[in-house]
Amino acid sequence: MVQLANPSFAAYEQTRRTAGQPVILDLACGFRKVPGAFGVDARLLPGVDLAHDLNDRPYPFPENCADEIHLNHVLEHFENPLPIMEEVWRLARANSKVAIRTPHYSGIYAWRDPTHRRCFTTESFRYFGENEYSYYTTARFRVVHVRMKYFIEGGGEAWRGPYRVWARAVQWLLDRHPTFSERFACYVVGGIDELHVMLEAVKGPPVTSDAR
Repeated sequence: MVQLANPSFAAYEQTRRTAGQPVILDLACGFRKVPGAFGVDARLLPGVDLAHDLNDRPYPFPENCADEIHLNHVLEHFENPLPIMEEVWRLARANSKVAIRTPHYSGIYAWRDPTHRRCFTTESFRYFGENEYSYYTTARFRVVHVRMKYFIEGGGEAWRGPYRVWARAVQWLLDRHPTFSERFACYVVGGIDELHVMLEAVKGPPVTSDAR
């Protein structure tokens, strides 16, 4: 049985709807909650609005409650991300956006953290309705865009000019030739740091596949 909304979330949702603002969920937000969001984390850290373990499902929110959901460096900590994404889909309103940041499989940071269970490719999120074997999950999303991010891009003062030039050149390649970059170039440039993914929740007829 799906739980009703947590009282603190109900108050947040009412306030946001009354003000004409989007309802935003930041799941496992830690110390860096997205501005304007209702923050959820396993620990009641500063800025967290509700302490809840994402392994404990269903989450204490009603269906179709969120206009936007954020998962910043969350999915890599779970051996099986499907139940997480199914809960995200349940909470998302039709056509709402789901923003994900997660390590790319080629990056040096993907496995440096011993709590990481898995990592992802640019095609990983087409699993949710945009390929022929999506019947293993009920969650349905359309991939709006996926961007590979190179870790030196925009580096601070610790990075000298030549390194920044190199980073900008690599990012240019990633943005314009993503398939070549992921299959070949990532091993030459030392790996790609992150994936920035934007999904759109699909609630209705199955997605027509446009996967490459």
